[in-house]
Amino acid sequence: MAKIKQTFYLINPASLKLGYFLGLCFIFFSFLPWVNFGTNTRDTQPWPLLFGLLFLLASYKDKYSYKELSIVLLPIFSFFVWFLFSNQVLDFIALRAMTSYLAFTVCFLSFVAFIKKYGFPWKLILSINILYILIALAQLYYPTIVSSIVTTRGLALSGRGVTSLASEPTFFAIFLFFLSYLYLSQSNFNPTKKVSLMIIINILSIFFLSKSSTVILFIILSLPFLLITRLRLKYFFGLSIFSLLIIYVSSILLEDSRLLLLLSQFEEIGLMKLIFMDESINDRVANVIFPLHGFYVNNFLPGGFHSFTSMHSFLTDYYLGLFNYGSGSTSIMSYIGVFIFELGFLGLFFLGWIFLIIQDGSIRRFLDTLLLFILLNSSVPPSLPLIPFIFATFILNNNLKNND
Repeated sequence: MAKIKQTFYLINPASLKLGYFLGLCFIFFSFLPWVNFGTNTRDTQPWPLLFGLLFLLASYKDKYSYKELSIVLLPIFSFFVWFLFSNQVLDFIALRAMTSYLAFTVCFLSFVAFIKKYGFPWKLILSINILYILIALAQLYYPTIVSSIVTTRGLALSGRGVTSLASEPTFFAIFLFFLSYLYLSQSNFNPTKKVSLMIIINILSIFFLSKSSTVILFIILSLPFLLITRLRLKYFFGLSIFSLLIIYVSSILLEDSRLLLLLSQFEEIGLMKLIFMDESINDRVANVIFPLHGFYVNNFLPGGFHSFTSMHSFLTDYYLGLFNYGSGSTSIMSYIGVFIFELGFLGLFFLGWIFLIIQDGSIRRFLDTLLLFILLNSSVPPSLPLIPFIFATFILNNNLKNND
C-alpha cells in the first residue's frame, strides 16, 4: 500500500479529486441498489453501473492484472449469446440481461481500482450498514418511512419482517449477510472488534428485523464451515451458548413470525409437503432446480435470454406439478442459475474461472469460497454489487500475499 500512496504525487490534484468523488459516488450507490430516489419504480437501479463507468473513465490510466481483466469476458460472452442464441432480439429482457452482466464487470473493476488507489472505504460502508439498521428499526413503528424512494413487495404475507432500504425482507437479509461476508473477506476472516460487533448486529437484524427464513438457513449452513475453518476449540462453547440464546429469544420474540410457522409445518407435514404447499418455498426451490436442469436439457448450450419461460413450463410438467407456483416466470431467481442457464457452458466456464482465481492454495480459502458458491445457488439478486466486491477482495488479498 505504501507504493500505491507514493504515486499520488504524480497525479494531477484536480483529476484526483474528481476520481475520488466519482469513486465515492460509485461505492455509495452500490450499497443502495434498491433506492430509486423517486425517479422510477424499478426494483433495482442503474446507479452502480452508471457511476462505476464514470469512475473507470476517470481512472483510465490504472493498470490491472490479467486475472482482473479476465472479468471483461463476461459481457463479451453475453453479447455472443445474444447474437447467436437469442435471435438478435434487443428487447427489454435481452437488454436487461446484458446490462446485468456488464454491471458485474464494471462493479468488479471499479471496486478493484478504488481499493488500489484509496484503500477499503470502511467508514463509508459501515455508515451505510448502520443506516440500513436504523431505517429497519424505524419501520417497526413507521412502515412507510422510505416508501417514496424504495419500491417494496412481498409484504402481504403475514409474519414478514421489515425491508429497510431493500425491496423486500429477504433482500434486506441477503444484503446484511453478504455485507458481513464482505467484511470477513476483506479482513481475511480476522475482523477487528468494531467490525465483529457490526457482523453480530447484522445477524441479529436478520433474525429479528428481516425475519427471513431463507437467510437464516444461510447462517445455519455457514456454521459448519465456520467451525471447521475459523473457530478455535476454546470459542466453541461461547458460540454454542450464543446460538442457544438466539434460539430461545427467537421463540419468544418471533412467536407469530413466518419462520416459526414454517418450522411448525415442517415438523407436522415434512419437507416435501412443505415445499409443495408453501408458495414462496416452492418457487425458490424451483428457481434452484429449473436453471440447472434446463442447462442439461439444452445440452449445456446457452439458453439465451428469452427461453426460460418455455423451459419453466416444460419442467413444471416434467416434475408432475410438484412445483406448482410461478408458472410463466420470465426471470431466474438464482445467482448461479442465471449464469448457467442463460450462458450455458460459457457461464459455467466463467464461474469456474472465478472460483479458481480467488483461491490462495489454502484449504480455508477453498471452504470459504465453496460456501459462497453454494449460497449463490439460491435467490440472490444477480444485480447485487456485493458479489463482485467479494470476489475483488479475495483477488486483491491474494495479490498482497504474493507481494509479501
